[in-house]
Amino acid sequence: MRAPAYSVIAMGLWFMTLTVDADSSAYVELQGKHLTQGRALWLANCEGCHGYGIAGAPIPMDPSDWASRLKQERSVLYDRAINGFFGPDDTMMPERGGNPNLSDTEIMAAVDYMAALATYYIQRKRK
Repeated sequence: MRAPAYSVIAMGLWFMTLTVDADSSAYVELQGKHLTQGRALWLANCEGCHGYGIAGAPIPMDPSDWASRLKQERSVLYDRAINGFFGPDDTMMPERGGNPNLSDTEIMAAVDYMAALATYYIQRKRK
């Protein structure tokens, strides 16, 4: 029997408290104020799941997780991050990444950073 998605997230967040310092070197700094802000927001709010694949969160450093997502309209990614999303195989994205204090603009900056990070790794893999 599979654990509900919220249990998976709770276990993942508990695991994250056991790690001393996550290696943020994989999360490259990209140029531009918007992406710099997005990176800071992503590290503070999104990295806990998207950095480790908790609850099926797509990892931006894994090109196979992102190639199809980047083909979608960005508005789809924004909508799923803002309003939450239940995907196939018991994956889920909590509304506003679980932080109700984030504005739509902040969520979009974090999504833009994650998409740019994924693009960076896709291009790097092609070289």
